[in-house]
Amino acid sequence: MQTFLPYPDFRRSLSILDYKRLGKQRLEAFQLIRVLTVGKGGWSRHPAARMWTGYLNALKLYYNLAVDEWKSRGYRNKMKKMVIEGEIVLPPWFGNEAFHAAHRSNLLRKDPVYYGQFGWEEPPTLPYVWNEEKWLEPFEEIPERESDNKEKEENHGHG
Repeated sequence: MQTFLPYPDFRRSLSILDYKRLGKQRLEAFQLIRVLTVGKGGWSRHPAARMWTGYLNALKLYYNLAVDEWKSRGYRNKMKKMVIEGEIVLPPWFGNEAFHAAHRSNLLRKDPVYYGQFGWEEPPTLPYVWNEEKWLEPFEEIPERESDNKEKEENHGHG
């Protein structure tokens, strides 16, 4: 379970993914959205679900762009895009170089030939960097609205 972000840019990140990874991104992002909105499922305690908690609209945008990229390559798609209501707030780990470097490293490990073409300098051995601040907090299965309100309170009203 992973939402690959080798760059601090959803569209650019998705545009470089190979067929296998891009196809999985649609499904895994969809599953994470379901976990965050329904609060149930085998992935509810996975760090990938926890790192997106409070950032549902950003995850929906990532999912929608994954669907767009998939279709732009001419692949068949039956997955519907998500409606995004309200502001899109990016998680605090978005733009963190160590986070994105870890994703480049893991992609290099998964397919060194394909991902080697991008000239990334990371070794293929870096561990994933999870949003550890959120990860250390008790995980609460809360609906989106409560989660968004909690996030705004933590950021002094600045979503």
